[in-house]
Amino acid sequence: MNAPTAGSDPVARRAAPTAGSNPVARRAAPAPGRRAAGPPARRSRPVPPTAPGGYTWGAARVLGHDAADELARVTALARSIGQAAVEVLGGSRPAAQLSRWTTPEIVQRFQQRADLLRLLQEQFEDKSALQELHRNPHVRRCRVCRVDRGVYEVALVVVEPRRSRAVALRVERLGRGWSVTELEVG
Repeated sequence: MNAPTAGSDPVARRAAPTAGSNPVARRAAPAPGRRAAGPPARRSRPVPPTAPGGYTWGAARVLGHDAADELARVTALARSIGQAAVEVLGGSRPAAQLSRWTTPEIVQRFQQRADLLRLLQEQFEDKSALQELHRNPHVRRCRVCRVDRGVYEVALVVVEPRRSRAVALRVERLGRGWSVTELEVG
């Protein structure tokens, strides 16, 4: 009788996992013909997927109080408020949705500006071309500059199908949260 080989004996297979059967051994074993470059990189915590703005919303994000986290928060807030402001002017979003993150004066100014644009749009003959003008704006570029502790100024380029707009914001820390204290759309 022939002695069982290492690959054919079921007991031997269970006792000594191969690189292909054990996920831990698979990561540690180098590919055939290659040397191991060193120990595998270990992460101390899982990294959640990031949003297009570079900031992850929700409970999956680990809270931190460093400058990079503060910059990421301000960038995400500025991107969403800038896009929302252009949508208000286009008529696809009510100005009241800006009230949580901005001052009442900004909301009132954007409501008046949106009402004036709506009156002008009613006199426009080709309404389908006008609706296409303010359709689906998105932020193309975002530049954030720290002015002082808890104060940032942000410049955005918001792109619509037929034009681009410049948006300038001043974001300040008020208490525990952030608020947009100045907002201009060109």
